[in-house]
Amino acid sequence: MGFDGADERWEAFVTAMCSAGPVRERRSRFGDKPALFAGSREIAHLEAPGVIDLRITHAGWAQVRDDFGQDAAVRHDRSRRDWIELRLQSVADLDRLGRLLAVAMTANA
Repeated sequence: MGFDGADERWEAFVTAMCSAGPVRERRSRFGDKPALFAGSREIAHLEAPGVIDLRITHAGWAQVRDDFGQDAAVRHDRSRRDWIELRLQSVADLDRLGRLLAVAMTANA
């Protein structure tokens, strides 16, 4: 996997998402950037180093909002409906976000 310009946080995110379910990496529909797809649905893309947009769905967010709504690495903007933004300071941030990633994967299956 891996695209030129993607940082180690993206690569660790891809590995974590592969553990959560079947995904494939290719270019985003939302610009020339790396993205993950579950089937034909784009479920994540890299916005900038350490900044990842993750599709979670309204129902998926409702499941994890209490656990991750105040997490410094997770930003939810109501106007973006099915997307949240992950702002990873380091690869270690992914350790605590495992359940969030699994719910996002399930919500998009």
